[in-house]
Amino acid sequence: MSTPASKSSFDPKAMLAELKANRQTQVALVVFAGILVWMFWPEAPKARRGGTSTAANTTFLDPKALVSLRKLPDLAMLDQAGEIPAIPKLLRDPFLFEAPKPPPPPPKPLKVEPPPPKTQTQIDAELLAQQKSDENNSRPQELRYLGFLKGSPAGQIGAFMKGEEAQPLTLGTILKDKWKLAELTDRKAVFQNLRFQDLRFELATRDGSGNPANGAGTVTNEY
Repeated sequence: MSTPASKSSFDPKAMLAELKANRQTQVALVVFAGILVWMFWPEAPKARRGGTSTAANTTFLDPKALVSLRKLPDLAMLDQAGEIPAIPKLLRDPFLFEAPKPPPPPPKPLKVEPPPPKTQTQIDAELLAQQKSDENNSRPQELRYLGFLKGSPAGQIGAFMKGEEAQPLTLGTILKDKWKLAELTDRKAVFQNLRFQDLRFELATRDGSGNPANGAGTVTNEY
């Protein structure tokens, strides 16, 4: 004959009655609750690993020492290390905001006005000056003047030396197709340019050795 099915062994009412009546059950329940709290408390695993709690590491400073510590700018900001910076600082470029300032732009070059074009009068004056310079460079400055003689029928004959060679020239003689012997005196011989009448060349009197006579006689040029 089979045994009838037993009722479920878990009966809340019976356990509640047992808890109210049995002192040992009450103590066991309190100990069990304490073990659960110790296991699931956030600081409990750290204490089991040999660590120390935050409260144990907290150092209480004297108020005067704390005020002095906060006067240091870098240390005073330690309590704000975990805070997010202000929005303007977050918007700055992290690569450029610590870079040195760029050099100033180079100054703009000064605008130089071109010279005005030359007038025809200026061009003609420059051309005339160049032509006179060319004529002046062709003067017979290689001659030395010694004096002159009066001959007949040739008239006045100037005594000149070209290097070591005597070179007599009659008044009116034309040299290099540009210079005419226009005047002979005891002190100088004057050559006149055929192209420019105001261009003259004078040779002062020199003796046969080439020394100036009477302490004078430098080559002069008049125009």
